[in-house]
Amino acid sequence: GPSAGDLDETSLAAGVAATRAVGEARVELQITVAGPEGPVALVHRAAFTDGGLRAQASSDMSQAAAALEAAGQELEGDWSHPTGVVIDGEAVYSQLGPMADALGHEPDDWVRARIADVTAAGAENDALALALDPLGPLDLLYRPVGDVTVVGADDIRGAPARHLRATLDLTGAQAAPAASFEARLVAAGVDALPVDVWLDDAGVVRRLLVSLDEAGTMTTTFDVYDVDADVVVTPPAADEVVALRPLPADGAG
Repeated sequence: GPSAGDLDETSLAAGVAATRAVGEARVELQITVAGPEGPVALVHRAAFTDGGLRAQASSDMSQAAAALEAAGQELEGDWSHPTGVVIDGEAVYSQLGPMADALGHEPDDWVRARIADVTAAGAENDALALALDPLGPLDLLYRPVGDVTVVGADDIRGAPARHLRATLDLTGAQAAPAASFEARLVAAGVDALPVDVWLDDAGVVRRLLVSLDEAGTMTTTFDVYDVDADVVVTPPAADEVVALRPLPADGAG
């Protein structure tokens, strides 16, 4: 293949730093896993402006819910459409999604809270994690790197990018946050991780691809696109935000 040229073990970490310096962009995280009747995709999308001060994210779990229902393991609630999260300064707005019916609301109703209260309560879901840190999956590339080679050049969503391949050392990832991508890989027994990375001419990561058999045949693709484009993040309108109704106590009439 082409010569690695100026590439070394620091190139991927430099790519993360260059990407985190971007002021606004959109991202898509697609996780494809083996389902009862074929591959199932879980799709999470996000957009951010002001370096992440404002962000929005959505999670589409409809394929997974349909596959589980077909296998006789139906999930509670309505998973037929994406659920959303919006970060606007110190406020976080969340759509109730599949929890709505149990709470007496509609799936597309929004609730508002302070980010500090949400994080203190330990709330976890993929859309919230992506809204709080849209570029978080790229931190995987800060792990120690083996040889970096150039595979070739591709076009990633309209951006020319150099395709690199490397192996990451995950043996020190045990201290990673429990909900992080690294922690999930370690839990699956992965300690040496092959990755494919695409960097544009400015060194920004345009795609991270991880494919594993150890995790039950899982492929994760993380794209960064519309870099420094005209990205707009809009919080829900006031009439779309509801106050949660108190649940009746056990035994109440």
